[in-house]
Amino acid sequence: MTSPGHAVSEFLNSVTDWAIHQPTLSGVALVGSHARGEARPDSDIDLVLLCTHPTAFLDDISWARLFGEVAACQTEDWGMVTSLRVSYRNGLEVEFGMTTPEWARFPIDAGTRQVVSNGMRILLDKEGALGRLPDAVSGA
Repeated sequence: MTSPGHAVSEFLNSVTDWAIHQPTLSGVALVGSHARGEARPDSDIDLVLLCTHPTAFLDDISWARLFGEVAACQTEDWGMVTSLRVSYRNGLEVEFGMTTPEWARFPIDAGTRQVVSNGMRILLDKEGALGRLPDAVSGA
């Protein structure tokens, strides 16, 4: 039997491998409890995806099936970020937060600042935009 932590690691590796080959994705960050190392077995996986055209990923969600059998799916609007919340049959629940690279631009938006302050682990950063955020948020 696969441990929950191993399943999450495999999932994150799959997302990163997929994202590398997506020309309209410039960055992927794990945020929230998993990024802080404080996830419980029932914690969802929160991702921020910097996309040139987020609506393309929201209009055609077939890509979400690449990571497992989808049990349920819903869209949530958070302003600058629109999330696709996917529940997979294997028990993982993932919030794919789709946003433009503007999310990581300076001056930093209050919502971005809060997300980064609450924990962020960069999985992919093609243009270096995500890598500049932690120091800027901490004031360094």
